[in-house]
Amino acid sequence: MFRCHDPIAIVAGPAGTGKTLGDLWKVHLCALKYPGMRGIILRKVQEDLTASALVTFQERVLGSGNFNVRPYGGSKFTPASYQYPNGSAVLVGGLDKADKVMSREYDLACLIEATEFFEDDIEKLSTRMRWGVMPYQQIYGDCNPQGPGHWIHKWWKDGKLTMFNSTHKDNPVLWDADNQEWTEQGVAYMTRLDGLAGFRRDRLRDGKWTAAEGAVYPHFDRQTHVRKTGKGTDEVDVEGWGAIVGMDVGTRNPTAIYVVRYAGDRIHVERERYQRGMSSDSMVDAAVDAFRESEASHVVIDPSAASLIQSLLERDIPVRKAKNDVQVGIARVTSVLPDLTVDPSCVNMIEEFETYKYPDGVRSTSDAPVKDHDHAMDALRYVVFDISEYPPNARMFY
Repeated sequence: MFRCHDPIAIVAGPAGTGKTLGDLWKVHLCALKYPGMRGIILRKVQEDLTASALVTFQERVLGSGNFNVRPYGGSKFTPASYQYPNGSAVLVGGLDKADKVMSREYDLACLIEATEFFEDDIEKLSTRMRWGVMPYQQIYGDCNPQGPGHWIHKWWKDGKLTMFNSTHKDNPVLWDADNQEWTEQGVAYMTRLDGLAGFRRDRLRDGKWTAAEGAVYPHFDRQTHVRKTGKGTDEVDVEGWGAIVGMDVGTRNPTAIYVVRYAGDRIHVERERYQRGMSSDSMVDAAVDAFRESEASHVVIDPSAASLIQSLLERDIPVRKAKNDVQVGIARVTSVLPDLTVDPSCVNMIEEFETYKYPDGVRSTSDAPVKDHDHAMDALRYVVFDISEYPPNARMFY
């Protein structure tokens, strides 16, 4: 990857191989080598960079030496960036703030979690790769494999991008190349990955582009169903739409809270809160915040959450107990899928749409999907069932 000058290049491989760290080192070394170059570190949603790749960049790349790189916090019109003494700049951005990204030209664009991006994103970004300071311009990035129908895999098969395969033995933290054995940390990490099953094991342990056979929603497609909330081209303008907050409660599992907008046959999932280890008070506070900020009509909630329902009622929040017939709920979601969109910030819902499946890759006799990684799916099912069951002006709350 470091020597590759091809226009588009992707490092693909299982979890924990060091792909992102390598990507970040490349943009840093190019900034040092080519005075005045301009690069950008990108994710689909800018906020997702803060707690992930930027921490790695600051601590493990910039923190590895005295480079005198100065961070700049950005402004309303200018992205945040890292300014180098030689005039180079590495900007930071997300395509949820596309105006800041697309108004500039670059030598390098480093895509973190490249599978989050769409073909259209890459095609548009390609028009900005013309800064011309480096001897080549390149879009490159990293990803864990997804299904074989993903555009990255298709582009690779069609010769439209270069792909490098990364393995766990590429990571010296996990693999001792001198002694040809796993390190102590490597043994522990591989043991955790060995515990995965099905397509998750194929993708995250073995690095295979494997489909989730028996998908509950096989017609969900990122290109079609993921759309940003807003008034721009290809965005979903929800002004004047109704809103409902859907909530699936977790104790050991994550709690999933969603603001869902609707108008006529259209449904748009606008906002996500998906978090493990929330206290009961934190869950109530999060639901109340989502309700008030979205001016929702009510909260529809996991019917087993009696104490949380009572707490919400004490806060004067209208609550409706969700219908929890899984098979009927799935049928309702399937029926509205042609008119349903999801904001790209709702990363956990998008992932669950693609991984929610039936046991053994087929519908079981009970029609019950695997009860795993389904918390966003449950919350959405509650809301869709609610919208289809009750007219908008129904006041049959608790």
